[in-house]
Amino acid sequence: MAEPFKELSLRVTSLTVYGNVRNDEVVSALQELLEAIGKTEFEVLYKCYHRFCSLAVTHNWPEYFARLILEDENPFSRRAAQRGREGLNPSLWALTVRDLEVCRALGAVSSGEIKAVATRLFASEVGQSSLAPEYWPEWERAGGDEEDLSQKGKHFWHKDVYQKALHYAIGKGTAEERGAVLADYHHLLGYGVLGPYVAFRWRGEVEYLEGIAEPDPVQREQLIGLDRELALIAENTKYFLAGHAANNMILYGNRGTGKSSAVKSLLESYGDQGLRLVELAKGDLGDFPKVVRILSGRPQKFIIFVDDLSFDDTEPEYKALKTVLEGGLEAKPGNVLIYATSNRRHLIRENFSDRQGDEIHVRDTVEEKLSLADRFGITVTFPSPDQEGYLGIVQGLADQRGLTVAPDELRRLALRWEMMHNGRSGRTARQFIDYLEACLASPDCQQG
Repeated sequence: MAEPFKELSLRVTSLTVYGNVRNDEVVSALQELLEAIGKTEFEVLYKCYHRFCSLAVTHNWPEYFARLILEDENPFSRRAAQRGREGLNPSLWALTVRDLEVCRALGAVSSGEIKAVATRLFASEVGQSSLAPEYWPEWERAGGDEEDLSQKGKHFWHKDVYQKALHYAIGKGTAEERGAVLADYHHLLGYGVLGPYVAFRWRGEVEYLEGIAEPDPVQREQLIGLDRELALIAENTKYFLAGHAANNMILYGNRGTGKSSAVKSLLESYGDQGLRLVELAKGDLGDFPKVVRILSGRPQKFIIFVDDLSFDDTEPEYKALKTVLEGGLEAKPGNVLIYATSNRRHLIRENFSDRQGDEIHVRDTVEEKLSLADRFGITVTFPSPDQEGYLGIVQGLADQRGLTVAPDELRRLALRWEMMHNGRSGRTARQFIDYLEACLASPDCQQG
């Protein structure tokens, strides 16, 4: 009666392609439960059952297991991402199909089946006490329904592909059909935790790329008055996506002029073409080689985004960036670029002592500092708008949001806001429109 569970427990140890999933806490707890069924100690089975049930409810088993399979990095997922279904060799395909059948059986284990076996094994021992298996909790759907992708933002690309792969990972179809669906998924969306996301941040303290489920939804149309700047960025990005040579870029301008928003807006335009953004803090520039090794070989194109870049020449990140831009012995892969923003044109703070110091080759020192920005290849300058430019941004944003305010009144309010707040910039214009929109929706609003 317990033989099928004992056999499945042994089969889990034989996982080859998906061997990594055995190390997961929830999967390990289930395997321990399967092993406990074959023992004659009620106390062991009781503890193992409730430990797994608690984890299953918390993590929403078996959907959790399906995501674990989708996000696993293994020879199958990497090869399928690079070459597609047709690029898989027969031996790897056979191992994958075999493992997927084991995973299907593991995900199908039900609390009802285990409770029935436990009742037959230990009915005489526990009788009708509160410890009897009939009183044990169950985990099926206890953690919620299947993952609802309809609630995810528009930047969660290819929801249909992800949902299909989620269903087939441990459920629908034969093992061969499941393998084919997963191969197509990896070829389109890649492998590992990077698959379904379009934006990531590097967490240097744990050396981990964290997916951003809801990236800042900046749209190109919101960046009014930046047609020239956006065209330059788009041109370079299109070359990059097409597989041509493309340049690292530095976006320079005063605060609030739209530099960061211009980079973020690329997701709206090119996310469905395989473009991804990776946010890298200035302090983590020394981790650039680690990040690149993670991204190398994947089908997507990655822009590493470094925001608000500037240095003192004593900062170690300055040397790290020089090494990245000038190139070391390790070549940068063709699917990675750097886009950085800065409020400082030359990136390195230059002191009068640099020009008047005792060093013999003072000019060489100054030139080295001033040339760091040149190593980016392309510099795009974002000018601060004049008064009419600022008012044009305000009017354009008001039109986009359908705000009905007389032009003269809108102009008066916008100029007053600019004087009382952060000066003329695209950011100030957006903040004013945010305020005005909320104010017009409030019955207590008093426009000054």
